[in-house]
Amino acid sequence: MSHHVKAPLSASLESTDGFVAPRYRSGQRSADALLEAGRALLADISYEALTINDLCSEADLTKGAFYRRFESKDAFFIALQKLALDDAARVKDALASEMECRDGGLSTLEAARSVVESMRLWHLRHCGVIRASLQRRDHTTDGWRPFKDYAQGFVDDIALRMTRLSELRGKKDVLTRLKIGFQTVIATMINAALNDPGPLRLDDPAMTEALAQMLAIFAIGPSFDATR
Repeated sequence: MSHHVKAPLSASLESTDGFVAPRYRSGQRSADALLEAGRALLADISYEALTINDLCSEADLTKGAFYRRFESKDAFFIALQKLALDDAARVKDALASEMECRDGGLSTLEAARSVVESMRLWHLRHCGVIRASLQRRDHTTDGWRPFKDYAQGFVDDIALRMTRLSELRGKKDVLTRLKIGFQTVIATMINAALNDPGPLRLDDPAMTEALAQMLAIFAIGPSFDATR
């Protein structure tokens, strides 16, 4: 029986500016350890507070190991952003496949739950990178642009697929209503990543249910039945 081997995090970064692709597995392990350390540390501290010494200490590596892989702290952060966007693309592809496999068999609420849960878990995995990207907008011209552009494409694609659900098919202005609903979902999750105001937080599955019901209610309109 064959076993799926998880690709190194750094495998998708070969063409990324400021990243020196490792030639050997030991280099891949070092790069991956630094990337994992960065994601973990940024969940608790700001980008400005993060130091290369912090990264190396968390990854149990030397500064020399860092500079063999990354030209600078900014190059390292761009790599983290690319990993987050690559993960987002995988999330979208998985959702698209699920909707195609269950074409016509999903209720609006079931589809909304699946989509919102995938979005919540993605925001949770990359919470620190999302927050740092927002905080860095003041001194980087394109810090948030890749996420903004991707989110627009994600919503355009998934909302269009949801219009084919039996409950939504043929409803007037349903595509616009879905996009407005997704705007609220994304804004809530970004606010949770940036400010964590509560009462619902990214690590709380109740956020999925609340936002999924909101999305379904707004898309369907007054005939929505939340007991399904």
